[in-house]
Amino acid sequence: MKSLQQQISFDINGTPVWGIGLGNTPGSSTTLDEIFSYLRSADKPCLVAIDEFQQITQYADRNVEAALRTHIQRCPNATFLFSGSKRHMMSEIFLSPSRPFYQSVITIGLAPISEDKYTAFAVSLFQKHGKSLEEAVVHEVYTRFNGVTSCLQRVMNVLFLNTEKGGLCDTGMVDLAINYLLDLYSEHYEMLFSQMSERQRLVFTAIAKEGKAHNVTGGAFIRKYQLWSPSSVMSAIKALLDKDFVTQEGGAYIIYDQFFGLWLLRTI
Repeated sequence: MKSLQQQISFDINGTPVWGIGLGNTPGSSTTLDEIFSYLRSADKPCLVAIDEFQQITQYADRNVEAALRTHIQRCPNATFLFSGSKRHMMSEIFLSPSRPFYQSVITIGLAPISEDKYTAFAVSLFQKHGKSLEEAVVHEVYTRFNGVTSCLQRVMNVLFLNTEKGGLCDTGMVDLAINYLLDLYSEHYEMLFSQMSERQRLVFTAIAKEGKAHNVTGGAFIRKYQLWSPSSVMSAIKALLDKDFVTQEGGAYIIYDQFFGLWLLRTI
């Protein structure tokens, strides 16, 4: 709010025009000072939830993690909740001894929503709008996408739209919905794939074929997909991790966007 300034200008006819615009915005350190000053002076305890916290690693100011940690230590009036979808990046922030947030939090891994609860949720929404949904549909979609909520939501949304009022959504509609989404994102995925280097594309394709790729630097994996040395594979993996094309889960590498992996398998 402090950055808002009144502005007076003249249009093409010379008529004065009054408006409000942004002036000079403060740097991150000034902004943090103001935010935490407010939190410390609040008349009630505060709960601060920051979603996709791993994005802090992309800030131009490399000291922002240390600055934020210092402010939090001096703010007894607030409890902080940090959440993020990139597990490997969140682990690096909070579990690496060289990072400011090392051992400063209690870490909790969130499991997917259980299939029975998601089934009840989806069936009730279909019923609310005069439509019917076979529970087997939810089971098939849930199984295909390992319970990942964002993928479930996308497919179920298409299935809902393709089910007429008074109609029944059955398992025969699942492949049609998934193929519709792959066609919809095709141009986007094609662009992303073309931006990878040749080695990154080969490693990415290998991971997509495996589903869950274990021991990617082992001789068996390298020979199976005609890759190069272990060091070159790890170099490609690091680049794919940095770009959020792949992620780590349970000691294996997987494609972060499962639709991207499905598109690739359909294309090659």
